Amino acid sequence: MNIPNAIITEQFIKHTEAIMDCTQNGILAIDTTKTVINCNNATGQLLGRNPQDLIGKPLREVIDTCNSSISRVIETGQPEFSTPININGRSIIVHYTPLYMRNKITGAVAIFQNISDSDQVISELECLRHQYNQLETFIDSSFDGIMIADTHGQVIKVNKAHTRLTGLNKCSFIGKYINDLFNQGIFKYESLTGKCLQEGHTVTGLQYINPTKKDLIVTASPVFNSDGSMAGVIANLRDLTELSQLKDKCKMSQVRTKRGHIELSNILKEKLRQDKIVAASPEMIKVLNMSERVARTDTTILLTGESGAGKEIVARIIHHASERAKGNFIQINCGAIPENLLEAELFGYEEGAFTGARRQGKAGLFELANNGSIMLDEIAEMPINLQVKLLRVLQEQETFRVGGTTTIKLNARVIAATNKDLWDCVKQGTFREDLFYRLNVVPINVPPLRQRQDDIIPLVMNYLNCFQEKYHVNKCFDPEALSLLEAYQWPGNVRELKNVIERLVILCEGNIISSQLVAEHLNRNQKLTLEPVVVNGLLPLKDAQEKLERALLQLALDKFKTTRKAAQALGIAHSSVVRKLARHDMKPVQLWTTYIDS
Repeated sequence: MNIPNAIITEQFIKHTEAIMDCTQNGILAIDTTKTVINCNNATGQLLGRNPQDLIGKPLREVIDTCNSSISRVIETGQPEFSTPININGRSIIVHYTPLYMRNKITGAVAIFQNISDSDQVISELECLRHQYNQLETFIDSSFDGIMIADTHGQVIKVNKAHTRLTGLNKCSFIGKYINDLFNQGIFKYESLTGKCLQEGHTVTGLQYINPTKKDLIVTASPVFNSDGSMAGVIANLRDLTELSQLKDKCKMSQVRTKRGHIELSNILKEKLRQDKIVAASPEMIKVLNMSERVARTDTTILLTGESGAGKEIVARIIHHASERAKGNFIQINCGAIPENLLEAELFGYEEGAFTGARRQGKAGLFELANNGSIMLDEIAEMPINLQVKLLRVLQEQETFRVGGTTTIKLNARVIAATNKDLWDCVKQGTFREDLFYRLNVVPINVPPLRQRQDDIIPLVMNYLNCFQEKYHVNKCFDPEALSLLEAYQWPGNVRELKNVIERLVILCEGNIISSQLVAEHLNRNQKLTLEPVVVNGLLPLKDAQEKLERALLQLALDKFKTTRKAAQALGIAHSSVVRKLARHDMKPVQLWTTYIDS
């Protein structure tokens, strides 16, 4: 059967057009007059026009940017490849090729390749490559050995630490199956990776490595895909010997740190002794240690604590331990000066600022404290209007004298002190919240004397020596008198203790200050309350006293954790409790704990 040539030609043309329309790249053909003779769908989509409407149009009306290049190709017969152009905001690469029919140029073909999508794909690939490289770096940087296997138990990744722990290079593992490695004798015991693959959860156990003769702790954990299917297993390897060595190093480091703290504490105690500062309790040593640390900086400090606890001493220590020690240490009690005079005292005044002002004016305490320190005691008593001015000093490090207009630059460290809860004052509206935050940079609480009993006897002896020199007398305390002083709660803190010792030195007629005299001058504010004692029969008074004493001691020890607290409850010295326990042959566990804690 013969098919007409016309039909064959028509089918060929349709096939050719179908192939062109299926092509992702745009194809545009022109004749020698630069008129469009063919155009596929991809070109129409690229130009945003119907491809049938473009046929028969001059090239310059369709896409003028190709006009000059395609003219050269028709004239020279030389193709031009990878010419970049921009169409509708898209980056396009164009390849121009001459169109020959019977060895004669009858036109040219332009092929358009959209590289915008390619750029995005390349960018995403670069991002993935970067993330992969980062992951590789993280895995290789791990101190633990890491091995990754797929769902078939085939090793796909090991890190450098794995090589160190097993003694074998990466080639000995990558591409190998876990079971084969066991069969080769590299591992012993059970396959934790295989067990993890079978059971689908994390398993941990010991694994012996033949090449290095080491026992390793191996943890194999499953890795899951987003759909919940298992993607593989990651195993972490840790050397028991290395872990033991690290543990020993940590212990040694802790020992060195503890030894360093003890040495620093001893150095501080020696320095305090040289500076005639009495502090023996752990609580006060901790405060002084912190004070010395913050003294090296210029930060603002807020000292809190009861009246008479020793805030001024701490402030002086901070000043003398700092680089400002050569400057002045100025102290002012904000609650002791009338409001109308406090501003002039703090910030100074100019000539004629108010009635009675000095003719030449006067420098304020902040100016006198320049390059030194100023302690604002009882800061909670500062009037609210002066708090604004103090806030400016802290923020700007500058001030104005009363009646003055010239800015005075300041370089003084502020140490504020109060026996009140400043935050309560803020809530009551008597203290500015912004000033509170400016002052409360480094808060240091000075504990009351009743919370640092180890300081009581050293303070007593210190003040006894001072007043003996002052009054030219020779006095000493009866042991029971010292016990009473140690057991007293000292509501007035160190200030009260100092006054009591001075009074006892003056009023004692002999050389020994007796417990009776001490008891007369101590106004106890904590008295031991006891339940009524019931007597059911006669017995010697001495025996009754012993039984009552033993019962009270046992009651106090049962109620309180330490002998020191028991002594406070019974109203006697700690040393007296220890002696009485020994006399009654009472040796509770708390007794030894007390020595450690105290």
